Amino acid sequence: MRGFFCRGPVPNFVDLMSSICEHFVLFWNHKNKWEELKLQIDEARNKYSSNNTPRPPLHLQALLIVGEDHRFYHHPGVDPIALCRALWRTVICGRREGGSTIAMQLTRVLLGRFEKTLKRKCLEINLAVRLSRVVPKEELPSLYLSVAYYGWKMNGYLQACNHLNLNPESITLQDAANIVARLKYPESRRISDKRKNQIKTRSLYLINRYEKIRVGHRLLSNRRKLSDGSI
Repeated sequence: MRGFFCRGPVPNFVDLMSSICEHFVLFWNHKNKWEELKLQIDEARNKYSSNNTPRPPLHLQALLIVGEDHRFYHHPGVDPIALCRALWRTVICGRREGGSTIAMQLTRVLLGRFEKTLKRKCLEINLAVRLSRVVPKEELPSLYLSVAYYGWKMNGYLQACNHLNLNPESITLQDAANIVARLKYPESRRISDKRKNQIKTRSLYLINRYEKIRVGHRLLSNRRKLSDGSI
């Protein structure tokens, strides 16, 4: 999956900001919460390491990345650019935005901390950086999808598939987009027409983003082959 998203050199300022942010948050001491998070992570990894447990397919993980954390491979668990943008839009534009990465969202779900406070956000940032140092990056999307909340009676990927009458081992791109869309727009017990339209619109957006990145990756691969004389 890594090659799918890394389409060129990362700008130096992104590396610089990520490095500053990474070293800054590691000064904070949240030892007890970190130990709690590690236990939750170990439990989740053990649960889904069984060969009998279906894992979220790669195209579902790809849709998650393009929709929720498109700089996934370019930051240490927290995306400083997304956080700055979220701060600007919240404070200046009056539109609340989280700027959370996959690692941050995974941390939030496992610890069950959803209060909208600066203290919780700082804790989340700290633990997400630590988490990204311990768990291989390629595992994070699958882990998050396996435990995420998608709506009423849909705690985790398997419950979501069961509720939506989907086979977790063979879902289509459209079905995968519908699942990821529910991360932003969770389905209530009695889903309204407005929420249905929100999920539909979000699904179309995710598929379009996915297809554009896939086409761009193919074009880049072909250019590299041409320059190498492979084709």
